[in-house]
Amino acid sequence: MQSRVLALLNCHNSPELGDLTATRPLASTSFLGRYALMDFAMSNFTNSGFQNISVLVKNHQRSILKHMGNMMFWVNNTKLGRVGTLTNEDGILNPAYNTDINNIKENDYLLYESDIDTLLFAAPEIIASVDFRPYIEEHFKRGEKITMIYKDIKDADKQFVGGHILDVDEEGYLVNAERNTGDKKVAKASLEMWIINREILREMVERQKRVDASWGIAQMIVHFAKNGLAKAHCVPFDGYVRRFDSLKHYCEYSFELLEHENSRALFKHDWPIWTRTHDTPPAIYGENSKVNNSFISNGCIIDGEVKDSIICRGVKIAKGAKIKRSIILSMSQIGANASLKDVVMDKYCIMSEKHHIEGDEENIIYLKQGITV
Repeated sequence: MQSRVLALLNCHNSPELGDLTATRPLASTSFLGRYALMDFAMSNFTNSGFQNISVLVKNHQRSILKHMGNMMFWVNNTKLGRVGTLTNEDGILNPAYNTDINNIKENDYLLYESDIDTLLFAAPEIIASVDFRPYIEEHFKRGEKITMIYKDIKDADKQFVGGHILDVDEEGYLVNAERNTGDKKVAKASLEMWIINREILREMVERQKRVDASWGIAQMIVHFAKNGLAKAHCVPFDGYVRRFDSLKHYCEYSFELLEHENSRALFKHDWPIWTRTHDTPPAIYGENSKVNNSFISNGCIIDGEVKDSIICRGVKIAKGAKIKRSIILSMSQIGANASLKDVVMDKYCIMSEKHHIEGDEENIIYLKQGITV
């Protein structure tokens, strides 16, 4: 059954996290010191048994390709499986039309020449451990044309703001979808995970240029449902899930995984998260180091104090330095007796001795890549 499905990581609708995603897409943004955010959706594809996987790239292709390496991290069967990237070169020059559906239109061999008959879409900003097999099985068993996966939430005024919330009828079919403006608490939040039959997607591509050439798949699903062209069956997911849609949530959701209960809900012993690995030595802890409730990555040299923080690969923290509730990205250096609190420091930064920077949980301070302070 999985051989009939092409799994697609859809980077076209991802939120921006301010300066953190100015030079990289959200998909390849560092997470928990070891992963990129895209690793979770890609690993869900692999663990669910899909061998044909592609990434719909909106922009910053270099960053995605760098993280993907030889593209074989998410392939179980190296003879039959393949991972690739799909881009819309015209769309990059015309941002208003750089949509997922126009990307597929540019790579229309998926619709006309390939041997797959179903496409599964997932989004890099959604972090969850999802077994897609039961959803695919139900989709085929019921003979559905479109299946959408959602999450029932009771704090829609705080979570999934800017995403889509679904209006679903008694039979479980989509009535409408609208942007979450934060004025409701209880809602069915779309996880931007769709299962679409190839012939329906082909019809969407053909119709989109007559309706609105700037629309994406999400808008076309609603258009098809409202106009009786194809029903969209909506099914719930009840596991741990987070949507990364702001720098504040990037920090908040990262730090909550320092708690064992939350970590266990996301990281399961039978559901590995695959990622690119680096040939780096283990972290070194000096005689002055004190580390509490933190993630420390390979290649770090820690001789200061780190609390409630995430320290990425190759970071150096000198004697007397104090790091609290902060995220330090790869290869940055913290000088002696310096301190950081509620800060996101990007890659290759240098913080001089005795320098102090302090934000708060509502006002995270971001330090741009490569600066010296």
